[in-house]
Amino acid sequence: MIIDMHCHTHEYDEKTIIEFINNKIFIVSVADDPSTSIKNIEIGERFKGKIIPCVGIHPWEITKYNINDVYKLVGLAIENNIKCIGEVGLDRLFVAKTISKQNEILKAFLEASRSHDFIYNLHTPRTWREVFELLIKYDVKRAYFHWYTGPADLLKDIESMGYFIGINPAALIQEKHKRIIEKAPLEIMITESDGPYKYKSLRLNPFLIEKTIELISSIKDVEREYVVRMIEFNAKKILNI
Repeated sequence: MIIDMHCHTHEYDEKTIIEFINNKIFIVSVADDPSTSIKNIEIGERFKGKIIPCVGIHPWEITKYNINDVYKLVGLAIENNIKCIGEVGLDRLFVAKTISKQNEILKAFLEASRSHDFIYNLHTPRTWREVFELLIKYDVKRAYFHWYTGPADLLKDIESMGYFIGINPAALIQEKHKRIIEKAPLEIMITESDGPYKYKSLRLNPFLIEKTIELISSIKDVEREYVVRMIEFNAKKILNI
């Protein structure tokens, strides 16, 4: 089984989603806002056991929403037995001007972790340590740093807390992400696509995960099958499946 721990599945048509599933790709589907959160829940119901839906508000979208929207989404997650909150986080790279509200929204989501064991599927450009410290503060047990390109010295802390990092097909052309593959233990890696986001020459999608696995296998000098097994093990651990 190929794992895609972070995909915007709601942006694909049903035919394409079925193609992913028929190619034995297991998907965790992240949301951007309340409307795509609802769509994710519908996708998750339609493809139960193949796609795990998340609800959330992306840091790029937070200017349109407020704390009440967070409470509604948390309620929706509880009502529909949704185990994943995402895509949520902080971003000082692309939308630094809204960091105050980003903090407000993220903390409201994290507060829910005090009474519900949610998985947090996190967006953290230039806020890796900042978000890590918030996870500790709010006693978050399960967290995933999507497309991790943060400091290498934080990897040990992430591992010590039982959190995971996302390895994206961007590593095929992004040197700083490739360096993370070199430095991070395989025991904290999970593959993802972030499809259908366009990164430079790459239109990211779940089918590119196979090439990502080959890259990890080459860098770590281990067999492809071992990489697949480890990533599947890591995904099952965080997803509790």
